[in-house]
Amino acid sequence: MIFEVIQNPLQSGPSGFSQNQFRKLDQLYCRAASTGILHDRTVECDFDAGLASYTYYRSDVGAPYLQFLIRRTGPRATMYELYKRGKGRIAKSGIFDRTYERLVQEVEFLVNKDSSF
Repeated sequence: MIFEVIQNPLQSGPSGFSQNQFRKLDQLYCRAASTGILHDRTVECDFDAGLASYTYYRSDVGAPYLQFLIRRTGPRATMYELYKRGKGRIAKSGIFDRTYERLVQEVEFLVNKDSSF
């Protein structure tokens, strides 16, 4: 019996946060800011800790409302987490699109909630 390791080149490449993913987060902020729902954002990177955050604020002063974290957990592994003020972590995944979709849902909920008044 011979065991053969099958290499998948798509899985063996470097992981991380791409420019396209950053643009998605920024476009979401721009759409929400144009409706007046979100008023500020910050981007912070700690290369030593392998952590980056994209934070959304509903007002110029006060605590962040939503925070999207990108955490390097291994040489080829990245985790994406979403935190909401008052609830804590509401999403965590190793796949960017899953956590991003939850972020989109939260922002759309804010837009719909605000437009109903």
